[in-house]
Amino acid sequence: MRVKLLPSSVGRQSQLQSLTSFIVDDRLAIDAGSIGFALAPHEIGSVHHFIITHSHTDHTASLPIYVAEAFPLLEAPVIVYGTAEVVSALREFIFNDRVWPNFEKIQLNNGSGPALEFQELQPRATVSIAGIVVTPIPVNHLVPTVGLLVEDESAAVLFTSDTYTTDEIWKAASATKNLKAVFVDVSFPNAMGELAEASKHLTPDLLAVELKKLDREVEIYAVHIKPTNRDDVIRQIAALGDPRVSIGEIDRDYVW
Repeated sequence: MRVKLLPSSVGRQSQLQSLTSFIVDDRLAIDAGSIGFALAPHEIGSVHHFIITHSHTDHTASLPIYVAEAFPLLEAPVIVYGTAEVVSALREFIFNDRVWPNFEKIQLNNGSGPALEFQELQPRATVSIAGIVVTPIPVNHLVPTVGLLVEDESAAVLFTSDTYTTDEIWKAASATKNLKAVFVDVSFPNAMGELAEASKHLTPDLLAVELKKLDREVEIYAVHIKPTNRDDVIRQIAALGDPRVSIGEIDRDYVW
């Protein structure tokens, strides 16, 4: 399995992450915060399958841009997977012909159907998407949100998405024998614990508590670190002294 965290910045190298998009095995996108501008021109249109974990803008912002830029190249629709709440939000607030054209009504150039298709995910129901096995698991965030257990023939990787303290996803991770890595939200430094609680994100201290729920020795990558607090969060993660934990790197190919 190959996983890449896409950059949030255009035209310069940066490890600052204000938006979230991952690509798995070059064919499945997890969230669409930055994918609409993070790919090279020749890569646009190569990804047809998107899972959106929740409706917040930093996870959806560039989805409409991607669909529009990919449209001239598409021979099959872009398929967006999400819970009922996510699909409803994307239809009502983005692809509504006011904020962005409704590509569900726009036909592909080859006449084979609409350019955009939505498919609902049911929490805890395992599905196969683009040949990759995915289980959406509810986590603890301000809006309905799922983390994702993603598996292929070689490995399993867990994406918590945005979450505060939670239990179910760690139980699922502990029960997954072939789990190789976890990408986990650690947004704020410890001093901002009240904001972390109010906005439902983790701090390094909370991460340490959460990892006690994981009965696996696997690689842990902290992501979704707020750029203005990045140095403090990195320093506090290092102070945990947990050799499993490191900082997720943008544009690195993680392979298992």
